[in-house]
Amino acid sequence: MSRQAKPGSKPYRAQLRERLAALGFPEAAMPAQVARNLIVECRIPPRTAWRLASELSLDVAAHQYNAVTGDPRAGMRGTRIWEYEQWPERGVRPTVAALRVLAQVYGTSWKCLLGLRDLEQLPAKDLAEYHAEAEPAAVAVPEAAVPPARTAARATAPVGARVEARVDEEIGAGALDDAILLTKTNVDDVQLDDLWADLDFLGGAYTRTAPDSILGQLAVIADRTASLLKGRQRPKQTQDLLLIGAKSSAMMAWIAGDLGRYRRSRELNSAAWLYTQYADDFLARRWVRTSQARVAFWAGNGIESAKLAADGLNYHAGGRLTDAPLILAEARGWSSVQAERQVLDAIARWTAIEDPDLGAGGEDSFFNITKDRRHYMAGNSLLSVGQASAALREFTTAREAFEKLSLENRWEAMDPMIRIDTGRAHLRLDDLEGAAAQVEPLLDAGVGKQPDMVRATLKLLATELSGPRWRTATTARNLAEALLDAHASTHP
Repeated sequence: MSRQAKPGSKPYRAQLRERLAALGFPEAAMPAQVARNLIVECRIPPRTAWRLASELSLDVAAHQYNAVTGDPRAGMRGTRIWEYEQWPERGVRPTVAALRVLAQVYGTSWKCLLGLRDLEQLPAKDLAEYHAEAEPAAVAVPEAAVPPARTAARATAPVGARVEARVDEEIGAGALDDAILLTKTNVDDVQLDDLWADLDFLGGAYTRTAPDSILGQLAVIADRTASLLKGRQRPKQTQDLLLIGAKSSAMMAWIAGDLGRYRRSRELNSAAWLYTQYADDFLARRWVRTSQARVAFWAGNGIESAKLAADGLNYHAGGRLTDAPLILAEARGWSSVQAERQVLDAIARWTAIEDPDLGAGGEDSFFNITKDRRHYMAGNSLLSVGQASAALREFTTAREAFEKLSLENRWEAMDPMIRIDTGRAHLRLDDLEGAAAQVEPLLDAGVGKQPDMVRATLKLLATELSGPRWRTATTARNLAEALLDAHASTHP
């Protein structure tokens, strides 16, 4: 057997068949002999060994399974066969009926598809059925017999020589087996591609789907990823799973914050950061810092938000996640404590890099916010440090950008937030009528279920309208009451 052929690989099996043919084994006997070798010599579990011995891919095996059942549209898939092969360590336990069909596909007995560890985990009913049938089965892996000549030689060799020879044989004896463990994995590229595709889809669907629904679907991805990480993968696959865990947790934290669940958001962001530390990936750190900064701001921790955003900018990750969201988050964080110098500095840095044609498509659309949201964040920060005219310009640009977006790319919370803060800017400029013109259409349409930040801005505008400046104005008083009613009726 060539030393270059990896045990169990296709070249290994081809060489094995050549050796068996040279020994006079007929073609019909080859699969059984190859399967036995894979089980005994390569330590490959029986179901996988028999499929490989039959030279079938997972998808082809599934197709033939469906053909045996007489229904080509039957539900067997390659991924399900893969899950059968991972059991009992993980995966899904195959039923006896499924094993019988697989045995027909592979040309063997269903009992030959079960190893000792499988039998130990079988339900009592299946084990009884196993013992009730007289079909041949090979479960135990016997130790290789020592040839008589070698036995005699050992008997006549001096004791010291025998001990020395045994020590030489044992040195490094398990090295190859240990190295082969690196090739064992409970995940494949198809599963990883599916997980990434699901994350990308949910990131795009976030703007047009109920937050609770997205949160629930992300939780499924996170649970599936955590379950896979408990098994063994190749190093690159482990890193991919860690990155998926980081991104899904950061997205869940973001959305939980929208729903006002800030304690849960912090826990999820802590989990996301832990994933990034093990994945050691700068882009992942940017994802998490962006989410952490957003959650901290809306939870009332502006300075913490600014510092988290500034730290995120230290992780340079190419063009996939631009600096804009983090710079604007930094400005917004400082605005909460009216730190005008820091806010204006951050807005200047953002203005220098702002690309008016930059969309939010691609793999990181969830974190790469759209133009309307970028200008809204800038306006919100400027308004908080008394720059009402500059803020109004940013809100006007945000409104124009929002209306140019297709319906599927609009975040529905953006419309009320732009209206509310545009109204606040008009109040700062002593324009009560302008403020009312912005807010009244929102009240007429109804606020409905909106994220927690919409509730917060509604209450803030109502508070400003109730202040000393507008207390005697009937329009302001009526508008404040309507806003408070709307605030009470909204639920995240």
